[in-house]
Amino acid sequence: MSIKNADAEAPEVENKTLTVRKKWLELAVYFVLLAATALYANDALKLPSYSSSGIGASGFPLLVATLIGISLLLLIIVSFLSKPSQESDSLVEISRPVQVLLSMMVMVAVVLALEWVGLIVGITLLAFLLMKLGGENRYSLLLTLPPLLALGIYAIFVLVLGVYFD
Repeated sequence: MSIKNADAEAPEVENKTLTVRKKWLELAVYFVLLAATALYANDALKLPSYSSSGIGASGFPLLVATLIGISLLLLIIVSFLSKPSQESDSLVEISRPVQVLLSMMVMVAVVLALEWVGLIVGITLLAFLLMKLGGENRYSLLLTLPPLLALGIYAIFVLVLGVYFD
């Protein structure tokens, strides 16, 4: 039996984490999404543009690509113009397996229950639960954004595109 020296230093464990400023990480993601949106819009342009109903196969994909592209450009502009905050830059955490697993379970459950609960309630429930799992705790956002998202999606399909749900 041996006695360990109390003055001996414990070996340091190296943490291998990637430290990136939040602003630059956001901008990188925005530009990757903008490139993916451009590829999506390019493929949508290759689809037929009009049919007998007036809306062709490319109508909805182009509308989605345009809205996403405009939103991403606005996010990029806001990110460049925003002043740096006093909060310290956080480390990028990659391992969130429980959160990802729970999010996947929520998505599968909502898809399976969509016919029973209906479109508006299903999308509202999906958005609420994913926001909550993502760490959003402000109930002012949790109770307003999901219903607005569901009603917005419904309005685009029913009012703009003329697609009705049974």
